[in-house]
Amino acid sequence: MNENLQTRRVSSKKLRRILHSLADDICDMQDGIILSMEGNSFNFHLDGGTINITINEGTKTM
Repeated sequence: MNENLQTRRVSSKKLRRILHSLADDICDMQDGIILSMEGNSFNFHLDGGTINITINEGTKTM
């Protein structure tokens, strides 16, 4: 487990800003993106690396 993991609650508004900024940064890097989906994971394959977003259903953190 990652000992440096930081968890905190953020507002929906802040999350929208973060995701919007991430999408802008990805689209500014290159014109086409390879997207792969497997189960509950989305992988964005970029020229310089990969961004993975995994959705864990039913997990609550406080």
